[in-house]
Amino acid sequence: MDKVAVDSTAKNYWSTYFREYGAMWVRDVPRRIKQAMTREIKATKLEGEIVPVAHDVSKDNTLSVEAAFIGKVDGVDSKIMITASFNAEGKMESIDTTRIS
Repeated sequence: MDKVAVDSTAKNYWSTYFREYGAMWVRDVPRRIKQAMTREIKATKLEGEIVPVAHDVSKDNTLSVEAAFIGKVDGVDSKIMITASFNAEGKMESIDTTRIS
């Protein structure tokens, strides 16, 4: 996943202008999905891309992300589905991985 830096002035502007919708645009989402996935599947080396497939922001501002990994896990071609959830402060609460191949 890619993360683009946004300063506090931009966050305030978009949050004020578009309210909740704007706050979602500039929300901080941790870049730790790849590191957490590495720990979850007990891999030494991941080479590939993680691409977001779907997301949902619930009423309590928690975020659920579904993503796909295509690449190599410890040198072996792999495809993995990932589901991660974050609390309102952007801290990862859980991650589930399902190896497809």
